[in-house]
Amino acid sequence: MNTETTSQPNSIVGLLHTLRDESVTLIQQQLALAQAEISNNITRAGAHAAAMAAGGFVVYAGIIVLLIGLGQLLGVGLVKAGIDPEVSRWIAPTALGLVVALIGWGMVAKAKRALSADKIVPRKTTESLKTNKEWAQAKIQTLS
Repeated sequence: MNTETTSQPNSIVGLLHTLRDESVTLIQQQLALAQAEISNNITRAGAHAAAMAAGGFVVYAGIIVLLIGLGQLLGVGLVKAGIDPEVSRWIAPTALGLVVALIGWGMVAKAKRALSADKIVPRKTTESLKTNKEWAQAKIQTLS
């Protein structure tokens, strides 16, 4: 039995071993906590995303019906304005479809620009890890 390390638990070597063991335990606990939090957040986000998708489909169906009605209304307006009914039957939905398509294209272009400007790397976590590393290195240097 090694009596030197067991009889001198407060020696520098003993303290370094304790620091190492407790640091490993702390890191393992932090990783387990982060994994549990991420899993919980992903589960909740998935449920919210499913609800949003269902709502989005309902909104989409409503917009389609609304656009059909607006196309017919525009056609009636064009007929009342003196345009031939045959021409107004195709020009009204075509004009409305063009306007809606241009609005949609603008929305997609704006979202694409915003997405390309976003960074995926978690900046706060990276900075925190760097700070923890520097702190640990400073503690090890002061103990040696």
